[in-house]
Amino acid sequence: MANQPVGWLGKLGNLLVPSSQTQPAQATAITNKRILDELVASFEDSIQRESVGSSMLFNAHFLIILHPDTYEERQNAFPVIVDEAVKSFKAIVESQKGAYERVSPVASSWFFKFGGGREFAGEPVSPSDVHVVGALTGILPGNVQPQSSERVNVTRRVKQTNRYEKVDVNLNTFQHIDFREPGAFVVKFTFDPSAASSARPPVVDTATRNATLLPRSLQAGLAQINYYIAELNKEDTYLMRDREVVVARKEPDNQQFPNYLLLESAYVSNPHARIRFNDAADSFQIASFSRNETRVNEQLVPRSEPASPQWYALPDKAQILLNSMVTLHFQRTT
Repeated sequence: MANQPVGWLGKLGNLLVPSSQTQPAQATAITNKRILDELVASFEDSIQRESVGSSMLFNAHFLIILHPDTYEERQNAFPVIVDEAVKSFKAIVESQKGAYERVSPVASSWFFKFGGGREFAGEPVSPSDVHVVGALTGILPGNVQPQSSERVNVTRRVKQTNRYEKVDVNLNTFQHIDFREPGAFVVKFTFDPSAASSARPPVVDTATRNATLLPRSLQAGLAQINYYIAELNKEDTYLMRDREVVVARKEPDNQQFPNYLLLESAYVSNPHARIRFNDAADSFQIASFSRNETRVNEQLVPRSEPASPQWYALPDKAQILLNSMVTLHFQRTT
């Protein structure tokens, strides 16, 4: 009993004067600026890593993984952090687009999702850690039902090198992260994809420019695509009026693009494939980005990355099968 007041006074003293054991946690506390800086560094790195040739590409999907205690402490600031990140992203694009002929993002919105977890990729997440995982598109948990063996190619800071690197991450590593809806944000962006660099204008004659940028026939299109969605028992027709079209799942973030063939099917990836007309060869080509099958006349089209498409011949008349559930009947019209 004689020790009871001492224990009570000791607890009171700890409330009034933090003990030395609690000071290190305060010294390493995550600030809003730290989270912002990590996002900006990830985005800036993605431009250098993903851009190809004359096209500027960058990550549009970001997962921000924090320790649960940090998540709870910082969550009220997430909207402001996202707003500041978007401002920085736009400024970076403007400052660097002089080195490219066009800005060619895969998505039409920036996606941010914050989550709290104590472990990520086999490593403990401490209160002083900020893990930013970025990808061109499609890594937000809940977009697809991951399979146990499914992996996704992303960029993240590797502790051993302290640099952002391209790595394969098993989607199961996200199952331990609590991605709550209040921590999810979508911000639409618009960039002129054909805006040429003022510092390095392309040198082409009028005939070449017209042949490259304009469809041959606005009325008939370059090709006609009749498609059938088995799960909905729905069929429709799409006229390919652009030199290149993207085949993707119908979602709010990509409905503003005029050259997207949007399909209402959970079996279609986002993006799933691209079809283009090759003027030099006077023929069509297809590239597949889906982890699910894409077949042309029963022949499997090997998968490639959206930032580095591998093109394969597409006959003037062909059947394209997406994930064994959506059938496209492709027919050249010119």
